[in-house]
Amino acid sequence: MSSSASDLNLVRRFWALYQARQWAAAQALLHPQAACQWWATSERFEGAEAIVHVNAVYPEGWTIHLLELNALDCGGDATAAPVARRRVHSLVRVDQAEQAFYANSFFGIEQGLIVAIDEYWADAQPAPAWRKPGALPGLKRMSTDDRAGLSLKLDLP
Repeated sequence: MSSSASDLNLVRRFWALYQARQWAAAQALLHPQAACQWWATSERFEGAEAIVHVNAVYPEGWTIHLLELNALDCGGDATAAPVARRRVHSLVRVDQAEQAFYANSFFGIEQGLIVAIDEYWADAQPAPAWRKPGALPGLKRMSTDDRAGLSLKLDLP
């Protein structure tokens, strides 16, 4: 299996374990000194235990839908030494009660473990009143995003 495929499987498994509330197994996919940054709220969680704990104590009733999963080019100067950290992007929608939240997450992966997560969260909400159809050229209302997403069954390799 290529490193890109194994990185994608690692992140998919991470989300699947969160969805299954299998916290210890999810923590095992993180480097002990991993860090997770929630940029929208200016919070940083340092250490695998802290990253998993904040999710484990989040108020219950949520469902994760993994909408996209992408291996990323590490970028950088072509003449520089290769970067050891590989990157994966995921887009998830989290449904909870009558709310939906989206997260674009960028995972740093080294030696088969997640070492960094940069997350950008947003909530789905109605557009402000001044942006109503007919008030702005070309504006159309979209239907609610109800994609089921990729499988989060734990029997994945």
